[in-house]
Amino acid sequence: MRPCVEVAPGVLVMTSRREATTSTLVLSGDRAIVVDPAWDVDELSAVAAVVDSSGATCTAGFATHEHYDHVLWHPALPDVPRWSTPWSCDRLTTDRDEVLSPLHGDLSPDLIDIAGRLIPYPGAPRPAADVPLIPYPRDTQLPAPVALAWGDREIVVHEHDAHVRGHVALEIPDAGVLIAGDMLSDVEIPLPDLGDPDLSAYLVGLDRLADVVKRCRVLIPGHGTPTEDPMSRLDADRRYLDALLRGSDVRDDRITPGFLAEMHEENVRRARATKA
Repeated sequence: MRPCVEVAPGVLVMTSRREATTSTLVLSGDRAIVVDPAWDVDELSAVAAVVDSSGATCTAGFATHEHYDHVLWHPALPDVPRWSTPWSCDRLTTDRDEVLSPLHGDLSPDLIDIAGRLIPYPGAPRPAADVPLIPYPRDTQLPAPVALAWGDREIVVHEHDAHVRGHVALEIPDAGVLIAGDMLSDVEIPLPDLGDPDLSAYLVGLDRLADVVKRCRVLIPGHGTPTEDPMSRLDADRRYLDALLRGSDVRDDRITPGFLAEMHEENVRRARATKA
Protein backbone atom coordinates (compact mmCIF):
# COMPACT_ATOMS: atom_id res chain seq x y z
CA MET A 1 0.00 0.00 0.00
CA ARG A 2 1.26 3.47 -0.88
CA PRO A 3 1.75 6.01 1.94
CA CYS A 4 -1.41 7.52 3.37
CA VAL A 5 -2.12 11.01 1.98
CA GLU A 6 -4.34 13.69 3.50
CA VAL A 7 -6.05 15.13 0.42
CA ALA A 8 -8.19 17.62 2.39
CA PRO A 9 -8.59 18.41 6.09
CA GLY A 10 -9.68 15.22 7.81
CA VAL A 11 -9.84 13.17 4.59
CA LEU A 12 -7.09 10.56 4.22
CA VAL A 13 -6.55 8.26 1.23
CA MET A 14 -4.62 5.00 1.06
CA THR A 15 -3.95 3.32 -2.30
CA SER A 16 -3.63 -0.43 -2.76
CA ARG A 17 -1.01 -2.18 -4.85
CA ARG A 18 -3.93 -3.85 -6.63
CA GLU A 19 -5.59 -1.87 -9.40
CA ALA A 20 -4.74 1.40 -7.58
CA THR A 21 -7.79 0.75 -5.37
CA THR A 22 -8.38 3.54 -2.86
CA SER A 23 -9.47 3.35 0.77
CA THR A 24 -10.68 6.60 2.32
CA LEU A 25 -10.85 7.67 5.94
CA VAL A 26 -13.09 10.62 6.82
CA LEU A 27 -12.55 12.15 10.26
CA SER A 28 -15.03 14.18 12.27
CA GLY A 29 -13.64 15.10 15.67
CA ASP A 30 -12.98 11.79 17.41
CA ARG A 31 -15.03 9.80 14.87
CA ALA A 32 -13.94 8.11 11.67
CA ILE A 33 -15.79 6.57 8.75
CA VAL A 34 -13.88 4.10 6.60
CA VAL A 35 -14.98 4.05 2.96
CA ASP A 36 -14.24 1.05 0.71
CA PRO A 37 -11.29 -0.45 2.64
CA ALA A 38 -9.15 -2.61 0.31
CA TRP A 39 -7.54 -4.95 -0.62
CA ASP A 40 -4.88 -7.44 0.50
CA VAL A 41 -4.68 -8.68 4.09
CA ASP A 42 -1.74 -6.46 5.04
CA GLU A 43 -3.40 -3.46 3.41
CA LEU A 44 -6.66 -3.98 5.27
CA SER A 45 -4.63 -4.20 8.47
CA ALA A 46 -2.82 -0.99 7.49
CA VAL A 47 -6.17 0.80 7.11
CA ALA A 48 -7.00 -0.15 10.70
CA ALA A 49 -3.56 1.09 11.80
CA VAL A 50 -4.16 4.46 10.13
CA VAL A 51 -7.45 4.77 12.01
CA ASP A 52 -5.64 4.04 15.28
CA SER A 53 -2.87 6.53 14.54
CA SER A 54 -5.41 9.23 13.75
CA GLY A 55 -6.61 9.21 17.35
CA ALA A 56 -10.18 8.71 16.17
CA THR A 57 -12.51 5.76 16.66
CA CYS A 58 -14.08 4.08 13.66
CA THR A 59 -17.82 4.46 14.15
CA ALA A 60 -19.05 3.41 10.69
CA GLY A 61 -18.05 2.05 7.33
CA PHE A 62 -19.43 2.81 3.89
CA ALA A 63 -19.36 0.70 0.73
CA THR A 64 -19.95 2.81 -2.36
CA HIS A 65 -21.29 -0.23 -4.21
CA GLU A 66 -21.69 -3.99 -4.15
CA HIS A 67 -18.50 -5.12 -5.90
CA TYR A 68 -16.27 -7.45 -3.90
CA ASP A 69 -13.29 -5.07 -3.74
CA HIS A 70 -15.44 -2.38 -2.11
CA VAL A 71 -17.19 -4.37 0.64
CA LEU A 72 -14.15 -5.63 2.58
CA TRP A 73 -13.40 -5.23 6.27
CA HIS A 74 -10.79 -6.33 8.82
CA PRO A 75 -11.09 -7.73 12.36
CA ALA A 76 -8.85 -4.91 13.64
CA LEU A 77 -11.60 -2.50 12.64
CA PRO A 78 -14.54 -2.35 15.07
CA ASP A 79 -17.81 -4.17 14.52
CA VAL A 80 -19.72 -1.04 13.51
CA PRO A 81 -22.57 -0.33 11.07
CA ARG A 82 -21.28 -0.63 7.51
CA TRP A 83 -23.58 1.31 5.25
CA SER A 84 -24.49 1.05 1.61
CA THR A 85 -27.59 1.39 -0.55
CA PRO A 86 -30.58 -0.91 -0.09
CA TRP A 87 -29.82 -2.42 -3.50
CA SER A 88 -26.24 -3.30 -2.54
CA CYS A 89 -27.38 -4.69 0.81
CA ASP A 90 -29.97 -6.87 -0.90
CA ARG A 91 -27.41 -8.17 -3.40
CA LEU A 92 -24.99 -9.10 -0.60
CA THR A 93 -27.82 -10.96 1.10
CA THR A 94 -29.45 -12.80 -1.80
CA ASP A 95 -26.38 -13.35 -4.00
CA ARG A 96 -23.60 -13.23 -1.43
CA ASP A 97 -21.61 -16.23 -2.66
CA GLU A 98 -21.68 -15.01 -6.25
CA VAL A 99 -20.62 -11.45 -5.38
CA LEU A 100 -17.75 -12.54 -3.13
CA SER A 101 -16.54 -15.52 -5.18
CA PRO A 102 -13.56 -13.62 -6.72
CA LEU A 103 -12.08 -13.22 -3.22
CA HIS A 104 -11.49 -16.95 -2.78
CA GLY A 105 -7.77 -17.60 -3.05
CA ASP A 106 -6.93 -13.99 -2.20
CA LEU A 107 -8.39 -13.71 1.30
CA SER A 108 -8.75 -16.16 4.16
CA PRO A 109 -12.19 -17.56 4.98
CA ASP A 110 -12.52 -15.37 8.07
CA LEU A 111 -12.00 -12.19 6.04
CA ILE A 112 -14.44 -13.36 3.38
CA ASP A 113 -16.93 -14.11 6.13
CA ILE A 114 -16.90 -10.51 7.43
CA ALA A 115 -16.94 -8.98 3.94
CA GLY A 116 -20.19 -7.51 2.68
CA ARG A 117 -22.02 -7.35 6.01
CA LEU A 118 -23.90 -4.21 4.99
CA ILE A 119 -26.98 -2.34 6.17
CA PRO A 120 -28.78 0.57 4.44
CA TYR A 121 -27.41 3.97 5.30
CA PRO A 122 -29.66 6.18 7.49
CA GLY A 123 -32.49 7.68 5.48
CA ALA A 124 -31.75 5.56 2.43
CA PRO A 125 -34.71 5.58 0.02
CA ARG A 126 -35.73 2.31 -1.54
CA PRO A 127 -36.28 2.33 -5.31
CA ALA A 128 -39.91 2.46 -6.38
CA ALA A 129 -41.25 -0.97 -7.20
CA ASP A 130 -42.21 0.12 -10.70
CA VAL A 131 -38.70 1.30 -11.67
CA PRO A 132 -37.34 -1.31 -14.10
CA LEU A 133 -33.87 -2.77 -13.73
CA ILE A 134 -33.38 -2.79 -17.51
CA PRO A 135 -33.74 -1.07 -19.80
CA TYR A 136 -32.88 2.18 -18.05
CA PRO A 137 -34.79 5.07 -19.64
CA ARG A 138 -32.89 8.36 -19.92
CA ASP A 139 -35.42 9.97 -17.58
CA THR A 140 -34.83 7.46 -14.80
CA GLN A 141 -35.88 9.09 -11.53
CA LEU A 142 -32.99 8.64 -9.14
CA PRO A 143 -33.33 9.12 -5.38
CA ALA A 144 -32.75 12.66 -4.13
CA PRO A 145 -29.41 13.25 -2.36
CA VAL A 146 -29.48 12.36 1.34
CA ALA A 147 -27.53 14.44 3.88
CA LEU A 148 -26.15 12.52 6.85
CA ALA A 149 -25.36 14.60 9.93
CA TRP A 150 -22.21 13.07 11.34
CA GLY A 151 -20.46 14.83 14.22
CA ASP A 152 -19.46 18.29 13.09
CA ARG A 153 -19.49 17.27 9.42
CA GLU A 154 -22.11 16.43 6.86
CA ILE A 155 -21.87 13.63 4.32
CA VAL A 156 -24.16 13.86 1.30
CA VAL A 157 -25.01 10.59 -0.41
CA HIS A 158 -25.59 10.81 -4.17
CA GLU A 159 -27.11 7.58 -5.49
CA HIS A 160 -27.18 6.53 -9.14
CA ASP A 161 -27.09 3.43 -11.33
CA ALA A 162 -23.93 4.06 -13.34
CA HIS A 163 -21.24 1.35 -13.08
CA VAL A 164 -23.66 -0.81 -11.11
CA ARG A 165 -27.15 -0.42 -9.76
CA GLY A 166 -27.28 1.24 -6.33
CA HIS A 167 -23.89 2.94 -6.61
CA VAL A 168 -23.18 6.05 -4.55
CA ALA A 169 -20.78 8.94 -4.47
CA LEU A 170 -20.13 10.62 -1.12
CA GLU A 171 -19.72 14.39 -0.92
CA ILE A 172 -18.00 16.05 2.05
CA PRO A 173 -19.21 19.65 1.48
CA ASP A 174 -17.08 21.43 4.10
CA ALA A 175 -13.93 19.91 2.60
CA GLY A 176 -15.05 20.18 -1.03
CA VAL A 177 -14.39 16.45 -1.50
CA LEU A 178 -16.18 13.90 -3.66
CA ILE A 179 -15.53 10.19 -3.05
CA ALA A 180 -16.67 8.92 -6.43
CA GLY A 181 -16.52 5.15 -6.10
CA ASP A 182 -15.79 3.46 -9.42
CA MET A 183 -16.40 6.58 -11.48
CA LEU A 184 -14.30 9.43 -12.86
CA SER A 185 -11.03 7.53 -12.83
CA ASP A 186 -7.73 8.44 -14.44
CA VAL A 187 -6.88 4.77 -14.99
CA GLU A 188 -10.24 3.29 -16.00
CA ILE A 189 -12.62 4.17 -18.80
CA PRO A 190 -16.33 4.45 -17.90
CA LEU A 191 -17.44 0.94 -16.94
CA PRO A 192 -21.21 0.43 -17.04
CA ASP A 193 -22.88 -2.43 -15.24
CA LEU A 194 -22.08 -5.66 -17.10
CA GLY A 195 -25.81 -6.23 -17.54
CA ASP A 196 -26.55 -2.82 -19.07
CA PRO A 197 -27.79 -3.14 -22.66
CA ASP A 198 -26.73 0.40 -23.55
CA LEU A 199 -25.12 3.53 -22.06
CA SER A 200 -28.32 5.15 -20.79
CA ALA A 201 -27.88 4.35 -17.10
CA TYR A 202 -24.27 5.51 -17.19
CA LEU A 203 -25.19 8.79 -18.87
CA VAL A 204 -27.92 9.42 -16.27
CA GLY A 205 -25.49 8.70 -13.45
CA LEU A 206 -22.78 10.93 -14.87
CA ASP A 207 -25.30 13.74 -15.22
CA ARG A 208 -26.28 13.20 -11.57
CA LEU A 209 -22.67 13.79 -10.51
CA ALA A 210 -21.86 16.70 -12.83
CA ASP A 211 -22.98 19.54 -10.57
CA VAL A 212 -21.31 17.90 -7.58
CA VAL A 213 -18.02 17.63 -9.46
CA LYS A 214 -18.24 21.30 -10.44
CA ARG A 215 -18.43 22.47 -6.84
CA CYS A 216 -15.81 20.10 -5.40
CA ARG A 217 -12.11 20.82 -5.04
CA VAL A 218 -10.87 17.24 -4.63
CA LEU A 219 -12.07 14.05 -6.28
CA ILE A 220 -11.18 10.57 -5.03
CA PRO A 221 -11.82 7.76 -7.53
CA GLY A 222 -12.28 4.16 -6.44
CA HIS A 223 -9.31 3.23 -8.63
CA GLY A 224 -6.62 5.72 -9.56
CA THR A 225 -5.24 8.97 -8.24
CA PRO A 226 -7.04 11.66 -6.25
CA THR A 227 -7.07 14.97 -8.09
CA GLU A 228 -7.47 18.66 -7.30
CA ASP A 229 -8.89 19.13 -10.80
CA PRO A 230 -12.16 17.18 -10.64
CA MET A 231 -13.53 18.75 -13.84
CA SER A 232 -10.72 17.21 -15.86
CA ARG A 233 -12.04 13.74 -14.94
CA LEU A 234 -15.63 14.62 -15.85
CA ASP A 235 -14.49 16.16 -19.14
CA ALA A 236 -12.41 13.07 -20.00
CA ASP A 237 -15.34 10.73 -19.44
CA ARG A 238 -17.72 12.92 -21.41
CA ARG A 239 -15.28 13.12 -24.34
CA TYR A 240 -14.97 9.34 -24.29
CA LEU A 241 -18.72 8.73 -24.18
CA ASP A 242 -19.52 11.45 -26.73
CA ALA A 243 -17.06 9.92 -29.17
CA LEU A 244 -18.66 6.51 -28.70
CA LEU A 245 -22.15 7.91 -29.29
CA ARG A 246 -21.00 9.70 -32.46
CA GLY A 247 -19.38 6.53 -33.73
CA SER A 248 -16.01 8.29 -33.89
CA ASP A 249 -12.61 6.77 -33.29
CA VAL A 250 -11.87 6.96 -29.59
CA ARG A 251 -8.44 8.10 -28.46
CA ASP A 252 -8.06 7.52 -24.74
CA ASP A 253 -4.87 6.45 -22.97
CA ARG A 254 -6.93 4.52 -20.44
CA ILE A 255 -7.82 1.88 -23.04
CA THR A 256 -4.97 -0.48 -22.23
CA PRO A 257 -4.64 -4.08 -23.49
CA GLY A 258 -6.60 -6.69 -21.59
CA PHE A 259 -9.70 -6.12 -19.51
CA LEU A 260 -10.13 -2.43 -20.31
CA ALA A 261 -9.76 -3.00 -24.05
CA GLU A 262 -12.43 -5.69 -23.82
CA MET A 263 -14.71 -3.36 -21.86
CA HIS A 264 -14.15 -0.64 -24.45
CA GLU A 265 -15.42 -2.98 -27.16
CA GLU A 266 -18.48 -3.66 -25.00
CA ASN A 267 -18.99 0.10 -24.70
CA VAL A 268 -18.82 0.44 -28.49
CA ARG A 269 -21.61 -2.11 -28.72
CA ARG A 270 -23.65 -0.33 -26.01
CA ALA A 271 -23.22 2.99 -27.79
CA ARG A 272 -24.77 1.55 -30.95
CA ALA A 273 -27.75 0.41 -28.86
CA THR A 274 -28.21 3.75 -27.10
CA LYS A 275 -31.12 5.83 -28.30
CA ALA A 276 -30.44 9.51 -28.92
